[in-house]
Amino acid sequence: MKYETGISGAVIVSSHNGYRPFVGSVGIVDGRIAEVSEGKLKKEDCRVWIDAEEKILMPGLVNGHCHGDMTLARGLGDDMTLLEQNQQFADTGWFYTLIDDEDRFYSRQLTYCEALLSGTTFIMENMYWGLGADSVRAMKEVGIRGALAEDIRVDFKNPDELISREDLTDFIENCQEKELIPVLGGISEEDYDEDRLKRVHGTAGERNMLLTCHLAENRWRQEIIRQKYNTSAIDYLYRNQLLCSKLIGSHVVYASEEEIKQLALTETKVVNTPLCEMKIDDGIAPIPDMVRAGVTVCLGTDGAMWNNSNDIFREMKGMSLLHTIHSGIRSLKKTDILDMATINGAKCFGLENEYGTIEAGKKADFILIETKAPHMQPLLMGERETVTSALVYNATGRDVTDVFVDGRHVVKNGKLQTVDVDKIMKKVQSALEKISRAL
Repeated sequence: MKYETGISGAVIVSSHNGYRPFVGSVGIVDGRIAEVSEGKLKKEDCRVWIDAEEKILMPGLVNGHCHGDMTLARGLGDDMTLLEQNQQFADTGWFYTLIDDEDRFYSRQLTYCEALLSGTTFIMENMYWGLGADSVRAMKEVGIRGALAEDIRVDFKNPDELISREDLTDFIENCQEKELIPVLGGISEEDYDEDRLKRVHGTAGERNMLLTCHLAENRWRQEIIRQKYNTSAIDYLYRNQLLCSKLIGSHVVYASEEEIKQLALTETKVVNTPLCEMKIDDGIAPIPDMVRAGVTVCLGTDGAMWNNSNDIFREMKGMSLLHTIHSGIRSLKKTDILDMATINGAKCFGLENEYGTIEAGKKADFILIETKAPHMQPLLMGERETVTSALVYNATGRDVTDVFVDGRHVVKNGKLQTVDVDKIMKKVQSALEKISRAL
């Protein structure tokens, strides 16, 4: 038997060949792509043979910024800016006093279920509050690949009370044991202070961790920095030599031409969440300028409080349409946007040699998308192909039929194989009702 699993006759789309779709097959051995070939596979060469004719096979999508703790509050933040939400929900610590750890555990699991079912195979969880080993368990039980960002602050209202060395060591070891990426969550812009920031960056450097922070997200935080330091958040970090290749800046809505150069020069990564930015009126990030400058830009959804959905396909379309109307009809190419959802997401976490394209040797993390549906037809291959157009403008997460992570078939024919989704939905429904009664 040549392959443990063979995916036969799909339309394969990947950045490694410039997104030129071709009909081909993928063979999996030991959780990795053993071969990518044109045409179909023979059934006798595969222990498990899957007919993927009229389906698109592409790398699993990457969600570089999400707050799964807030899925249990989906819809409660509608028609409010982030500042208004801060004021509205401050007295409960963003619902913290109204819920317990079990509520947040299942909230995260529902986020990961939604992500996998809509084609996301890697997600970064920006934890509001740590759950210890249960943070790891929530992700691993559902079967998604990912990163966990543990806030360096014990309490985000006290930026000088930092996580202990022992707790940080336990967090790193728990993540690594389960092949998740431990990430350190930085402080908010309103708490910027040179010594404080250098302590945070020093901890990340000492532990060789990626560091993530909300960066240049909105007007009011920009104004705080300007009042304190007579500059912007990005420039302040640059002046203090705190921008670097291991820093992941989320949102980055406000960046001047000079600041974009700073991001590119330091290889700082950017995760943009276009639908969230529109929904809570943060603004429009200069993403086309970042792409042209060589900044690695990837996509996130943010939490369900600020977006309501964890579907990266929606983010792709939103990114394209937003910048078409704001920056011009050709400001972003379809391939730029597909990069953001796949290979750039892998680059953001330093894992581009492991996944993000459909190539032999990489981890078998990919998805199948149904094309036999009116909204996905007709399709052209060849010089005037329309497959990439369908992925950016037509497809949604509901078109994903199958998802593979590490060669494991975690979604089969639209059904998650790892956890009881109905049970999780009921748990999170109860949590939302609990919050609603207390507000």
